[in-house]
Amino acid sequence: MTAPVLVGVDVVEVDRISRAVAYSGPAYADHVVAPGEHPLHEDPELATAASVAVKECLVKALGGRPPGFSWHDFTAVGDIAVGPAGPLLDAAVPEFAATTDIALTRFSAYSLHGASAAAALTRFPDGAGGVVGAARWGWRGNLLVALAILTAFPEGAH
Repeated sequence: MTAPVLVGVDVVEVDRISRAVAYSGPAYADHVVAPGEHPLHEDPELATAASVAVKECLVKALGGRPPGFSWHDFTAVGDIAVGPAGPLLDAAVPEFAATTDIALTRFSAYSLHGASAAAALTRFPDGAGGVVGAARWGWRGNLLVALAILTAFPEGAH
């Protein structure tokens, strides 16, 4: 039996995020990016745009923002193994990149917390001990695209 997965896709105009950062200063990035979160790019504005796109993907995979939602419910934890989510993303990337004409060269694993973790668990069969996410993204010019997958792990496995 194949484990269920939840998938989300998002497209962001990098300039739109840059304008929000310029208008709000660090407050905008602090609202989206959790303290101590693994940076998604060396350039702070591109890192913020990637965080917005990937976290929107994760929200879409959940089916929307649950009551009590926070952007900090999703935390990038770097390039770690995420069970079946990594190979599923790798399998989806060639077709997705061909369709968008943007290579999804970046990757990060995500831990889920709070309201989003609770909402995700309701979407998986009984016996799920938690949910992990994985995302790939890339950009060309002003357009950043992201693809994310949520998968469950069994109780006691993580």
